[in-house]
Amino acid sequence: MIMGEIRQQAIIIGDSTNNTLSIVRSLGEANVAQTLILKCDEDTCFVAESKYLKKSKVYRICKIEECMSILERLKDEDWEQSIICSFDEAAVFIDKKEPVLSPFFRTPARGKQIGKLFNKDEQCKLAEKCGLTVPKSIKFHRTENIDNVDFDYPVLLKPLNSTQGEKGDIHICRSKVEVEAALAIESHCADFILQEFIDKEYEIDCIGVRTDKEMYVAGGVRKIRHYPRLIGAGAYGQFRPMEDFDIDVGCVEKFLEQANYYGPFSVEFLHRDNKNYFMEVNFRNEGLAYVATAAGANLHALYLKPDMKIEKNRVHRIYMMNYSLDFLYVKNGELSLWTWIRDLLRTRCFININLKDLNPTVCYYKNKIKQKLHL
Repeated sequence: MIMGEIRQQAIIIGDSTNNTLSIVRSLGEANVAQTLILKCDEDTCFVAESKYLKKSKVYRICKIEECMSILERLKDEDWEQSIICSFDEAAVFIDKKEPVLSPFFRTPARGKQIGKLFNKDEQCKLAEKCGLTVPKSIKFHRTENIDNVDFDYPVLLKPLNSTQGEKGDIHICRSKVEVEAALAIESHCADFILQEFIDKEYEIDCIGVRTDKEMYVAGGVRKIRHYPRLIGAGAYGQFRPMEDFDIDVGCVEKFLEQANYYGPFSVEFLHRDNKNYFMEVNFRNEGLAYVATAAGANLHALYLKPDMKIEKNRVHRIYMMNYSLDFLYVKNGELSLWTWIRDLLRTRCFININLKDLNPTVCYYKNKIKQKLHL
């Protein structure tokens, strides 16, 4: 190291999911120093077993508030340390702590706050101002009378804030009766957004990063299969460079500038009749982000090293799959085994296994076998 040179490190605040592993692996491949603060009761994805964390510090916490005492210990003027979050609860918590963290760390909002933009209704309002096409949306509290809401069916009912709801709180409702039935299901979510349902041809998950020098969206995953169908996570799709999509990246850039956000992010769109409808921005890293790395654009490394050069003309198409989710279509008879094997063989990026970093997957299946044998 050159005398006086500032050393760089990522501090990942993650949960036990592929969202966190995608950061760990991307940074590890680029030989970027990293420290992991892992929030979970049990590391079910065996994130801490990644080979890229062998020489790194891994702290385990059960409550998100516990990360503050660790961050206090990690303050070091000899390091430029960038905080990266991989789940919504962490992103919201760090946002609230921006004023006290930003003097010592490179934080997602650089000392400002994203605040109400974690709310999907506020995101839609800003997206529309920035020139993006947005479905009609209305805020709705579960205690309200649905008869008082002026809306055309079908609608998409989903949590207003990601931290206060789950995938099971997302429903496609084609009548007032279906809305009432969805709200009758036991849930901790009180505030929802009723959104015009776009009967999509396909969904696009754009993957990007905003550094101090630029915003760069490497491309998007055009989702071919979700599980559960329509509202579930991406099970199989193809990553394509942004040139393949008719999305105004300038509008996305305006959105992030208004939000004061820096770091890895994703933007979700629904495509229908030659239009791309804005759904939401994730102000954090997500599991599909590693697909961009596999396609030639290591966005996590670029965030830590803004002077790094990505050969953008060499970013290429690549198929991705979550084989555990996608194989459920074979099990339920909706997809033939031979079609699935064909898709498996042309996939070059798997969300839940990485041939360069096999240990988390090996540990996962070892644990599964032990549980079945009651060892």
